Amino acid sequence: MNWKRSSLLGYLLPILTIIILTILLTLTLLRLASVQQDMRTNVSANMVWVTYQAHTESLLLRDAIYQHATDPEAPNTIVFRYDIFLSRLHLLNQGPQERQLEEIGISAKLAAPIAAIIDAESWFKTAEFTNLNNLRRMQQLLAPFNDLIKDASTKAMVAQWNEVGDRLDAYRNAVLTLIMLMIGIWLCSAAISIQLLLSLKKARENESIKLREISLTKQLETERRVSELYRSFGSMVSHQFRTPLAIIDASMQRLIRSGSKMSVDDITRRATKVRSASLRLTNLIDSILAADRFLDNVSAQMQRYGYTSLIHQAIAEQLAHTPNRHIHFHDKTQGDIALILCDPLLTGQILSNFLSNAIKYSEPNQPVDVELRREGPWLICVVRDQGRGIHPDDLPHVLQRYYRAKTASDKDGTGIGLYIASTLATMQQAEIRVASVFGEGSQFSLRFRAA
Repeated sequence: MNWKRSSLLGYLLPILTIIILTILLTLTLLRLASVQQDMRTNVSANMVWVTYQAHTESLLLRDAIYQHATDPEAPNTIVFRYDIFLSRLHLLNQGPQERQLEEIGISAKLAAPIAAIIDAESWFKTAEFTNLNNLRRMQQLLAPFNDLIKDASTKAMVAQWNEVGDRLDAYRNAVLTLIMLMIGIWLCSAAISIQLLLSLKKARENESIKLREISLTKQLETERRVSELYRSFGSMVSHQFRTPLAIIDASMQRLIRSGSKMSVDDITRRATKVRSASLRLTNLIDSILAADRFLDNVSAQMQRYGYTSLIHQAIAEQLAHTPNRHIHFHDKTQGDIALILCDPLLTGQILSNFLSNAIKYSEPNQPVDVELRREGPWLICVVRDQGRGIHPDDLPHVLQRYYRAKTASDKDGTGIGLYIASTLATMQQAEIRVASVFGEGSQFSLRFRAA
């Protein structure tokens, strides 16, 4: 239960931290977007500029009228100035500026002077300002506007200062909010980093545990194989040494019991049995030691060689040792040149082992069949006998060192021949396969890739 709770917390805490981090990042981005949008809008500054421009153009229009009145020969710029002044008045009556004027309480007061100036457009463009009455009317139209626009400009400036102050306060609060959000983001990032480091540490520990488990498993497997090797070796030695030792023991006991009563011929016969049993033991030990020395020193000298020729040589050598047995060769390669890349000496030894086993474990009147066939890229030599076969329990182990099948207990042997054959095949990148039907016979296949 505690393990499940710990595992659940291990998943929930990082997920919760990531969710909080995502929320904080979203709030930070929204706050930054709000500040950026607020910085783009500055109505008060725009209002100050519009009122200043309107007041300036009003004064320039007045100066142009006075200049024309005092110097009629000078260029007349009254129409030009009036048009520019009129454009500034239209700016005052547009959305943001009009709302700002209403907020500072000037909009209603300016409405009448502005309307009067706009209505007098034709008079401004046609009046003779050398006439004193026209000058007075011009003063009556522009003076109220100038007084009000100066007041509007002053109030707009004050409003701008207030707005700047409020905006600075808002920016200060925004900065503090962003700082707090960044601290939260930093804390969440630190928590995620710590979780990641802990996860990496745990992953390394788990990997180390797995590697130790693999190492221990390999060691146990090696120990098991060594134990099986010793067990097989002990079983083989026990079986193969027991008969010669029993002969030696029986002969020596007979000599002890009979003593001087035994004839010279009887003593000679008993001594011959003892010597024969001793030679058998010596040969057995020599064969084991020779096999070990052979595997330590042998190396494959690879070359292209005819598989058919090697099979014929192995059959001829076997028939020289057992001339009364029958070995039938079936070449199913349809006359192809069956070339393989191998060491001819080592391959011949493998085939000789197959043939001698087939002869040893089958009845004298039963033939041994040898077949050479092609299967795709493979050239396969199969040695098949009609002997006692191999028990299914023994079949997976027949290529192991010192292993002897239960059906071979009545035959002399060390259990190392097939192991040597398997090792020699591996050296040549070849493959040995074994198949058997218990009580009907066995077949051993040596597979090479065609060269």
